[in-house]
Amino acid sequence: MLAHGPRPPCDPGHTRRVSRYDRTVPSPSVEAFLASLKRCLAAPGFLEAFYARFMASSEEVREKFRGTDMKRQARVLEDSLYVVANAVQGEEGSLARGALPALAARHGRQGLDIRPGLYDLWIDCIVETARAHDPQFDPAIERAWRETLVFGADYMRQRY
Repeated sequence: MLAHGPRPPCDPGHTRRVSRYDRTVPSPSVEAFLASLKRCLAAPGFLEAFYARFMASSEEVREKFRGTDMKRQARVLEDSLYVVANAVQGEEGSLARGALPALAARHGRQGLDIRPGLYDLWIDCIVETARAHDPQFDPAIERAWRETLVFGADYMRQRY
């Protein structure tokens, strides 16, 4: 799924999108994602570094966050990452996926109007930030992050 060789941070061109929202992500991947997320959140400045990287990646992204309380936004992101990790383990219509429709509506055309193409950039930026903050980050952990986040991103994209 990933290209070989060096890649610039937040380069959405190095991944292929594979729709995953309609199926669950294997438990070991979710467990690896959650363990890595826990290490990242314990590392000073993880969420702030992500937002710095993400906003530096695109003028469009910077515009979307203009006037945003970034301390509050960091807490919202942390909660959202756990929502997605929970949702990937449930079936369509399950309680585990219960928070996804509201999250998708908030980010859709009638809400924040986050166009589908920005999700690949978001995933690349957060994975690169995790790589920098998780001392145990390796290719398997990267796959776990991508599998988990692609699930959530595909859900959002398909409801845009």
